[in-house]
Amino acid sequence: MTLKKVFVVGGGPAGLMAAWSLAGDFEVHLFEKEKRCGQKLLVAGKGGLNLSKNLPFDQFVSHYTPSEFMVKAIQNFGPQELQKWLAEMNIPTFVGSSGKVFPEKGITPADVLNVILNELLRKGVILHLRHRLISFAPDMTFTFDGPEGLVERNADFAVFAFGGASWPQTGSDAKWVDFMHTSGIKTNAFQPSNCGINISWPDSIKLHYEGKPLKNIDIYVGGHQSRGEALITAYGLEGSAVYGIVPALRNKIQRGENLSVFLDLKPFNTLESLSDKLTVNTQFSTKAYSRLFHLDGLQMALLKTFTDKKTFQQPFQFARSLKSLEIPVHSLQGIGKAISSAGGLDLAEINPDFSLKKHPEIFVAGEMLDWDAPTGGFLLQACFAGGRFVADEIRRRLEFKEETPKF
Repeated sequence: MTLKKVFVVGGGPAGLMAAWSLAGDFEVHLFEKEKRCGQKLLVAGKGGLNLSKNLPFDQFVSHYTPSEFMVKAIQNFGPQELQKWLAEMNIPTFVGSSGKVFPEKGITPADVLNVILNELLRKGVILHLRHRLISFAPDMTFTFDGPEGLVERNADFAVFAFGGASWPQTGSDAKWVDFMHTSGIKTNAFQPSNCGINISWPDSIKLHYEGKPLKNIDIYVGGHQSRGEALITAYGLEGSAVYGIVPALRNKIQRGENLSVFLDLKPFNTLESLSDKLTVNTQFSTKAYSRLFHLDGLQMALLKTFTDKKTFQQPFQFARSLKSLEIPVHSLQGIGKAISSAGGLDLAEINPDFSLKKHPEIFVAGEMLDWDAPTGGFLLQACFAGGRFVADEIRRRLEFKEETPKF
């Protein structure tokens, strides 16, 4: 029996998983426009390849925007299934103290990628590198620009896993948006996510504290709060605590509002407990405040920079500033420097099985879709889960067709 042909376009985590899952039951062709697959996976793993995070299901999916979009894919292939899949390929993982999932020590991102690629080849996936999709037609004809020029190929099904627009040096150039528009498919503008924020630091902050961390802080924007670490950079702030409030800042930018973040430098202390350290005779001075509230040099520098003289001279007002230090923000870092991107293919364009409404034999997965999530394992998990989900849906579609009686 001739196998149905599936084109998977895009060699990132979503495309790799889709190709792996379909191999054996279909003739799978994986097309990647770059000279190798998985380049963003290698970049993402430079600081440790955070594959997923162990959390209760409801808590896990709540980190996605919109949260309901990821429910079926994560139910189908969640953190435990991802770890089991990797273990089957002899890639053992471990769960850190924060619940984050990593490959075991000594296993590099390149090792993980090479194992997956070798498994794809072993399973019979046909790899086409340096092949950029430039158009597709309703009759499932796909035109690629490859090393030997333009070539047209036909398939029974396809999976688009083009990626987003962050880290364009890895190949995420979002040029696919043009031919989607030509096909009448709506996309939303890409925007930076999980990125740093631009702050006009005084020279003294940059000179003495660039590269220094603010540990165990809360950052607030409106009703949104994020806890973690922030790093002082020449341009502003970056780090886990910052990335969590980027969506709230994006919303403010879209509404044309002024931008500020509020730092809680003592999130484990209440205002009352801090005030209890004070008396009416408390003397105000840098040395006294540092000793009384256990403030390091960076914290004191920020407090002196972003509080006025009156606040600094009134101990009870100073204590308030520890819990809510306002820092003006100029803008977000550009999408080229963002870890991930929001925006992309409008979710109204797809069916519940992640197929395109206008082209039901074409399925979509990964960061090309308009969803958002913080760092911490949620991004890679969603891409792997999306690739597995569309593969299972293609298989289910074919099984349903074969089981449907003909009259």
